[in-house]
Amino acid sequence: MIENKEYIEALLFEKITGTISEEENLVVENAILQDAETRALWEKLQSKMNQTAARDFISGLDPDLAWVHTAEMIQEKPKPYVRRLSWQIAGIAAVLALVLPLGWHFLNHRSTELKEKQMYTAKEIYLKTDDGELIPMGKPQQISIGSAKINATAEALNSQAASGASDSWATVVVPSTKDYKITLADGTAVWMNSASSLRFPLSFGKGSREVFLKGEAYFDVTRNPAQQFIVHTDYADIKVHGTSFNVHAYEEGTFSTALVEGSVSAMRQGQELRLSPGQKTFLLNDNLGKGTFDPLEELAWMKGVYTFHNRSLAEIAPVISRWFDVKVAWAQENVANQTFTGEIDRQLPLAVVLSNLQLASGIRADIKNGVLTFK
Repeated sequence: MIENKEYIEALLFEKITGTISEEENLVVENAILQDAETRALWEKLQSKMNQTAARDFISGLDPDLAWVHTAEMIQEKPKPYVRRLSWQIAGIAAVLALVLPLGWHFLNHRSTELKEKQMYTAKEIYLKTDDGELIPMGKPQQISIGSAKINATAEALNSQAASGASDSWATVVVPSTKDYKITLADGTAVWMNSASSLRFPLSFGKGSREVFLKGEAYFDVTRNPAQQFIVHTDYADIKVHGTSFNVHAYEEGTFSTALVEGSVSAMRQGQELRLSPGQKTFLLNDNLGKGTFDPLEELAWMKGVYTFHNRSLAEIAPVISRWFDVKVAWAQENVANQTFTGEIDRQLPLAVVLSNLQLASGIRADIKNGVLTFK
């Protein structure tokens, strides 16, 4: 079979259950055409689903009753259409599992995926372990993962180093409207902004200390000259020793790293750019550029305030989206280019924020079904 066998097999199950996206359907169709083993597995799946027993089994499933049992285990209360779709998938996977063990793997994967989506939609901060366990961070608790211990509350998480060697990792996911603080096993403190996630090891070994960030976070790294600290993002890697800096990595067009104290180097596609305190790096024509920044503006988000000076509404809108959990649309494109100076306080109701913008500019804003439209 072609490379990434497990991924292609999972796509085959999504294809036969009718839950595959258009983009991934193109991927698996190409694999079926080019790879004999993939094609043989696809034909086997189709043959199994065409059997009378399989069709009868699925048609006899009671999705509502079946869901009651599973909901007790995973503590979910999805809407009726989600419930029925989930058990249509479950039924198919159960039939396929009679001859293909991967069926149960697929079923478990889809259940975890559904639970994770439910937690994110409910705006719960949660921890995800490597084996797929999802743990909400809404109450004080101690979590044991191997020999590592994690003390967590609704506001912060403290990871204590494992007593022995450990290669376990975990990911903290912070949804829109929330923020969170993480203390890593080496004492490094990480403040995470809304709609962000951080993947980190539960114990740092003898090599470099590495974490993976999506979104935005402020790092206060514990100094250790013997071990580099590296923050990986989708757009560049940040290499540090003991230092304090902010990384904004939501989208490629807005990526930046702002150095408050110490020294860091940003690395991208063979290019390495060293920063001094007060400098920031950003992407410019697919290369790393360098400039200065205003800490009051750059770091205000840590106090729940977004400060901006001569920023377009298009630049401000993503912050409104993450902090108030709305999608942003434009009635006219030229509205997005209008510039503003001011601040947004995440503790204020969205209606007050919009009122202030309207008073400052004369623009109009309507919100309906979670979509905020500027006019």
